Amino acid sequence: MKEERLREALNKLLSMFKSGNLPPAVARTMICRREGDHEKPSDKWSLGNRLLMVLAGTEDARGFNQWQEAKRKVKKGAKAFHILAPSTIKKKVRVEDKETGEAREEERRVITGFRFIPVFRLEDTEGEPLPEVDYTPAELPPLFDVAAKLGIEVKYGPGDGSCYGLFQPGRKMIKLHTHDAKTYFHELGHAVHNTIRPLVGGQVPAQEIVAETVACTLCEIYGYTGYAWHGWQYIRSYAGGEPQQALRFIMKVLTDVEEVLDRIWAAASETGDERGAA
Repeated sequence: MKEERLREALNKLLSMFKSGNLPPAVARTMICRREGDHEKPSDKWSLGNRLLMVLAGTEDARGFNQWQEAKRKVKKGAKAFHILAPSTIKKKVRVEDKETGEAREEERRVITGFRFIPVFRLEDTEGEPLPEVDYTPAELPPLFDVAAKLGIEVKYGPGDGSCYGLFQPGRKMIKLHTHDAKTYFHELGHAVHNTIRPLVGGQVPAQEIVAETVACTLCEIYGYTGYAWHGWQYIRSYAGGEPQQALRFIMKVLTDVEEVLDRIWAAASETGDERGAA
């Protein structure tokens, strides 16, 4: 019976994609930082430096003095990793007024190069606990217990606007920057896909299309309407843009999609987390 519901929802989704007859799209939402929630120094880092931080296995990294200001100290023997910071000098530059055409000199900071800055992971410090704000939604999305069964931690919080969420296989963590259930379903799809075969790092089209097709199917099962349009656009963007090309790509990865859905449903049956399924 449950397998029939999965296939029915998946077939309905594929039919909508083929016909282009998709329900009106709902607005996506992002988690906003609450008053009193502290900003980490890394919130202002470049994307490249934030990636170095993730690769170092942490969500918070700071310089030695910055940790002291947070009333924490670096543990003895801890090793720093390095980020790149711009080296600047003050320099007079010639600026032309666009309206009058008059030129004038202004003193501005000019980047002359980059230098390496040593920073330490939160996990390599000790001292006062950092202030935290709980962004977990009052009502958890369906299948939330499936992540726990897989040993995957799920954390909600504000992001930098670059994505709605991500799955970190090495850390066994799903980070969500929205309360929309579809994003949780997408990242859960990645997590379960990773149990079939290890995922490759980066935005790999096949992996993204599997996760998004899984997410849209689960939205159909649980009655979250209005996300199929977003999913179709997402799939098309990774498949090359053309509808027929996108449909062929879905069919190419359909076996993985079905296996991921089967594993999610089996885990949900074991945890009793099948609530709300239509």
